Amino acid sequence: MSEESKDLYDDLSGQIMTFTCSDENYAFDIMDITDIIEIPEITRIPWLPEFLPGVINLRGQVVPVMDFNLKMGKPKQEYDEKTCIIVTERDKASIGIIVNRVLDVENVTKDDMIPYPKKGSFIRGIIERDGRRTYLVDWNELVGAEKK
Repeated sequence: MSEESKDLYDDLSGQIMTFTCSDENYAFDIMDITDIIEIPEITRIPWLPEFLPGVINLRGQVVPVMDFNLKMGKPKQEYDEKTCIIVTERDKASIGIIVNRVLDVENVTKDDMIPYPKKGSFIRGIIERDGRRTYLVDWNELVGAEKK
């Protein structure tokens, strides 16, 4: 593994939460996730991009919500009983991410990762196991947060 690859995964906790969107598997570092909830009423905020349907009230906290399919440039999908919101947080900034299905928590190591070659992408790495590919999402790139 190159030095650049090691730096890319140094903050990975070792566990990921996998989920699906548009028939593809994605994952967040489990340390970024605070809740997984059913979709409550979403309050629309005017003038937001289409991938940001609005905000929700989560235990008295206003949390913006992002539709992962739309953010990834995929077509909007109808929500069903398995569609949910993964609430993520970093540096006290929360955002809810609408996904089609939550799958599982998996253990991973840096050696399991293939660095994603495109800089500035929402994807920070690829995990290939048992003939399936899972894309590890870069939270900072996804929400536009500044890296420290």
